[in-house]
Amino acid sequence: MPDLDIDLKEAQINLFHQLDYFSKKHNFSYNRAGFRCQKTRWGSCSGKNDISLNVNIAFLPEELQDYVLLHELVHTKVKNHSRNFWAELDKYTDNRAKELSKELKKYRMKLKT
Repeated sequence: MPDLDIDLKEAQINLFHQLDYFSKKHNFSYNRAGFRCQKTRWGSCSGKNDISLNVNIAFLPEELQDYVLLHELVHTKVKNHSRNFWAELDKYTDNRAKELSKELKKYRMKLKT
């Protein structure tokens, strides 16, 4: 069971730091990042490459947090969930994109929005 006493402000800082790290490491470019309550999505990437992260990502295991960050960063280059998207995401997840996506589906949103 995830720790429900997580400091969300600290989690936000850490997640944005990790997003920046992945962005630089893998040569992605995004406009800005936000942290907000969403009912059904762990994250999203707009057409202008604005990335929104669900506050509930803070309660996921680190491996799945990283997966969500990479998933949204790949959307800065591939705007859909085509075969090309999954192939690109596999490059950054050791060919585990579909496996991690399936694992993520086991988790539910912890905070009430």
